Amino acid sequence: PGYTDTVLLLDNYTVVDVTKRAKEIAASRPAHIPTLPPLVSPKPRTLDHGSMSPFSGKTKIPDKSSISYTMRGEENMSVLDLSALEQIVEVGQTRFINEVLQKMSSAPGGKTLKEMMEQLSKEIDLHGLGCVKDNSNWLSRPRIYEIAAAINRYRHLALNN
Repeated sequence: PGYTDTVLLLDNYTVVDVTKRAKEIAASRPAHIPTLPPLVSPKPRTLDHGSMSPFSGKTKIPDKSSISYTMRGEENMSVLDLSALEQIVEVGQTRFINEVLQKMSSAPGGKTLKEMMEQLSKEIDLHGLGCVKDNSNWLSRPRIYEIAAAINRYRHLALNN
């Protein structure tokens, strides 16, 4: 069975119907389409909340594109670089992401990132931005994708299989 009804060739500004010849060529070279095994989804991984512990300590938000935090036992600040997240347009969104990371550092484990983001989205829809911090006056809502991307950019993140 062919996939083409008509094959046209443009030769010196003249259109020539070469359908018959194209079908002969196709018939002489049968297509071999390999059979592939079905794709298997990877096993979902869960966050190791212990790896989020720096966010339970001292953090600073110098601008919309970064969060500075101190690792346990260290004096130097590390930086979570959010500059590639173009949808973060103001520092209130970065503050909100920081609050989410702090909340995650003390949350019970066992959930995948997708499950956590879905739960967070529902909590925000029901309770507003105050679901992550009592005084939410200086926070603004980023999309869930930016929160997940920020978590993904965290260098010390550990995952459980």
